[in-house]
Amino acid sequence: MVKTTRRMKMTKPNDWPREVPTVLELNARLAELPPDEADKIRARISPAPSRPAVSSTEQSEPLYVSWDDFLSCTPESKIRDWCSRKAKKANQARLMSGPPSIRVTTSQVMDILYKAKGLCSHCGSLAVERRPSSPNGGPAPWGHVGRRIGSLGHMQSRFQGGDNNLDNLVWSCLWCNTWTDQRIWHASSNGGIYPE
Repeated sequence: MVKTTRRMKMTKPNDWPREVPTVLELNARLAELPPDEADKIRARISPAPSRPAVSSTEQSEPLYVSWDDFLSCTPESKIRDWCSRKAKKANQARLMSGPPSIRVTTSQVMDILYKAKGLCSHCGSLAVERRPSSPNGGPAPWGHVGRRIGSLGHMQSRFQGGDNNLDNLVWSCLWCNTWTDQRIWHASSNGGIYPE
């Protein structure tokens, strides 16, 4: 069952807008650029597949079991640094949407996180973990904990014309932020954790 909120009233996954361009749209945009610039972009992008891979059966214990647990284990300076990186990413130009017209600050991202108490606005999972890294610091598989990874999301994606205005920004888990059709309230998949 899909949760209905004040901000977003949607009855089924097909009603959700896409968050990211399709591969065809991305390739069409790259074709408009000079070949050397397009090649540089191709070398650093890895678009998410249009559908998530089959849910992993791998299990791992959550780092935090509640918002209070997260706050007691995480110094405010670390939270501020984390939110600063999220603001920086939100303020970057994107291939399909360019730079945002509104810049979000670290304090605004922190306000969004604190008001949400770390809960994903789409599925309700406690999303305050960071994306896993491999020993060399590169990205590691994250599907098994995707609903626990914190992310700053847009209600209307930048690709679809949304901006960084505060009423368009929400706290989200990385899983829901990547695949809109996976926004299922209290989903038991992908490491979701739902504190009382």
